Amino acid sequence: MESLVEIFQKAKEVLCKYDYYIYTSKRVLRVTNSELKIPHLMGLQYIGRPNQYSGDYGVYAIKKKRITHDSIAKLVKKYYRGEEKQRIMFEMIYRKLNNLHLLEEMFRSHSILYLYKKTEKSAFFCDYLLVCTSGKAILHLGLLEAVDKKDVYHCNSFMATYQTDRERDMYFCNLTQSYDINKIVREDKDTKRRETVYQSAESREREKNGIRKMLLLNGIEPQEKLLSEIIKINMKFGKYHLLQELTDLPTMLAKCGDDGEKVLVNSLMMRLEESTKTGS
Repeated sequence: MESLVEIFQKAKEVLCKYDYYIYTSKRVLRVTNSELKIPHLMGLQYIGRPNQYSGDYGVYAIKKKRITHDSIAKLVKKYYRGEEKQRIMFEMIYRKLNNLHLLEEMFRSHSILYLYKKTEKSAFFCDYLLVCTSGKAILHLGLLEAVDKKDVYHCNSFMATYQTDRERDMYFCNLTQSYDINKIVREDKDTKRRETVYQSAESREREKNGIRKMLLLNGIEPQEKLLSEIIKINMKFGKYHLLQELTDLPTMLAKCGDDGEKVLVNSLMMRLEESTKTGS
């Protein structure tokens, strides 16, 4: 079993190193987080005194190993009376801890973004719900809008249910509308480098048609291999490039973070030159 420190660090690598831009047909949501959110996603708000292990102290307690699997067991038994209540709390906490490593998969898979209408009977407090099925697990990531920034969201809750659960649809109560995700772009907070980590088949086909028209307008034969390389470049750098950008070799090479990306850029440049000659 992974330690709480290991679970925390893996979640931090996914949620705190990057910002995520979730594109739907209606709007773009930016998801950004600090490590202070992670103890709550781990379910540590349910142990000890109310919210004792949330926020600053939760992070400190995890890093200093003040809170461990053993202490979770002791605190649940101390603060909850009755075997059934203790069983329910253990299950709730460990469904989070055992599935939190799947966060990265949620951003890379075809998740469903739900508009979640808050009511008094809402299962948990969030503005949007990101839902992803991974094997038998159904993952739910709640997004709450920042108080002072429009369309900027923080991860506010995390839960896993299973296909075998009788109440597996409990989190879908009061959901009013769902949005297909066109693509998800992640941005490294330090380097500002962007990469498309998910794109739907429909979105990719629209992009492919746009690239094809762009090439034809510039007298370039839109061969399949060329289209595929341009799409690969767009995915790698997280943006739709215009032709003048793609043919600006120094600028494109400056974006590269390793030799593999430089090979990709140089390969595209050679293919563009060949297609230009063919078209003329």
